[in-house]
Amino acid sequence: MIRCWFDGACADNGNINAETGIGFAIDTGEDIIKISRYGGKGTNNTAEYKALIGCLEKLLELGLDEKEIEIYGDSNLIIKQVNGEWKCNKEHLIPFKNHAQQLKGLFANLTIKWVKREKNQIADNLSKKGLNGKEEESKVKKSNEQESSKMEIIGVGDGIYKVISDSGNVYVVDLNRQVCSCPDNQYRHNECKHIRYIKSVV
Repeated sequence: MIRCWFDGACADNGNINAETGIGFAIDTGEDIIKISRYGGKGTNNTAEYKALIGCLEKLLELGLDEKEIEIYGDSNLIIKQVNGEWKCNKEHLIPFKNHAQQLKGLFANLTIKWVKREKNQIADNLSKKGLNGKEEESKVKKSNEQESSKMEIIGVGDGIYKVISDSGNVYVVDLNRQVCSCPDNQYRHNECKHIRYIKSVV
């Protein structure tokens, strides 16, 4: 299973000429690819569409069109429009919607799902970097620890994250202070796997 996250950021939501940024991340199972880009002038919705389109194009570039893929975003509007559940009535969004649907149709087994904003922290951070002019692309090799441990990250704000481990345990990580509530960090003062995992994906 390949998992992806996308998000768009806008300096002045509602202003069609606002500065925007886009970000998306792709977990191939072996690597985590993170991309931040300046999104040009537009609205938050055009930024969201550009982020999704960029993610789909990168997946095609990587030759992953035959793989099982799940893409997550926190824009219910964009996801329901691309999935054909809602109509697109905004003229400036129709070309983006059509392009995203065309790209989606090139994949054998791809689904796009909505998630809460706090569960889309990776892409949110990347889109804000793009908005601030920090365009970058990085690929991090996943460690055996990451491959064997499917953790869910929920951003609380100000560098604080909730981590739900594959065993169901919930820990709180303060990335600013490099502190985790897990025993490995609290009692042995080690940089635990939860801190290392968040560093690798955020």
